[in-house]
Amino acid sequence: MRHTRGTKKPLPRGLRERLRFLASILPAFLLVVAGISACSEDRDASPGPVRLAFISTLSGEYQDIGRITLDAARLAVDQANAEGGVMTPAGRRPVELVVLDPGSTVEGGLDALRAAVQREHALAVVGGFLSRDAIPMAKVAEELHVPFITPGSTNPETTRGLHYTWRMPFTDSFQGAVLGQFALNELGAARAAVLYDSAGDYNRGLAESFREAFSAKGGHIAAFAPYLTGTTDWSEHLRRILAERPDLLLLPNYHDEVLPQARQARQAGFTGVILGGDGWEMLSQGPDLAALNGSFFTTTWDPGMDTGRSREFRQAFEKAYNQTPNGTACLTYDAFGLIFTALGRVRALTPTDLRDALAQVETLEGAGGLYRYRGGGDPEKSAVILRIENGRFQLHRELPPVP
Repeated sequence: MRHTRGTKKPLPRGLRERLRFLASILPAFLLVVAGISACSEDRDASPGPVRLAFISTLSGEYQDIGRITLDAARLAVDQANAEGGVMTPAGRRPVELVVLDPGSTVEGGLDALRAAVQREHALAVVGGFLSRDAIPMAKVAEELHVPFITPGSTNPETTRGLHYTWRMPFTDSFQGAVLGQFALNELGAARAAVLYDSAGDYNRGLAESFREAFSAKGGHIAAFAPYLTGTTDWSEHLRRILAERPDLLLLPNYHDEVLPQARQARQAGFTGVILGGDGWEMLSQGPDLAALNGSFFTTTWDPGMDTGRSREFRQAFEKAYNQTPNGTACLTYDAFGLIFTALGRVRALTPTDLRDALAQVETLEGAGGLYRYRGGGDPEKSAVILRIENGRFQLHRELPPVP
């Protein structure tokens, strides 16, 4: 029997075909693995920025609000980046602020919101300071599935039934209740009159909330007088109001209208207390406020609030911009603080995951005080009452939310 050295038994046909298949895909498989590894190493070594959009009116009507709040947004981002970026589960990442100017129209705000998401690929959007802008912007944010935070809108409609919108201030329902109780209990008012812009969501909402609270506690609404946007002469409205002999006048309007309204009221002979909401906070302090001496208004924050975070924010803002911030600037700063807190809890850097993380934030200790979120986008937030004396704002009282 002959024996042949080195002769190998042939492999079965099926096994040979499987080996050839594996050999053919092995190079591609190794390239994919190498690519994934390289991408992972690049991402860990130099992570891309977290892009956040800020929609701020820098031209036209209310640009004064837009500019001071933009400063607050930049301060928050600059401070985060000075610490190496915002903390995420994957480590610190730099923050990139995308600023868009919507102009002074509602349509401009909607266009800016869509551009922030579809063109700039922002992870979240902060903006919509006026309720007239924030309400439609919130609905578009819901359609686009992007978190939207308003630092200024107090109208309850802004967040109603929505899952992607948060606000930083209290609602008009709370603010109206505070004003109504303050008018009755501390000012001793029995007959109140209200002059308000019927087309403004903020103006109308605050007027109605005050009327409800004041009436529920036994006060009498002597006059409830609406006017049309663009009105500059309220003398006829005031004549009818004063005929009802009110001892208090509520002006739930924005700062650009409040002062001329107060002057016309005084010229018409009204000597009672004038009351207002947080729309007054952009009034320029000084001797021109003589018609408002002895008046009170609610707001969300005051530079005189003596807490550590409040002092740190005020001092940092004054150092950076050489001016004192106001309440809306403070809430803008805290809006970014809310996002930064949620980013520490995200599963992935997507708008939907950020929305889920925001929903998990129950309390935020910000420069503006304590914010309590109980399963929705509306915080329980303390109100501050300021008194105007000799043209200056003076901290009168802070009213914390009910525990």
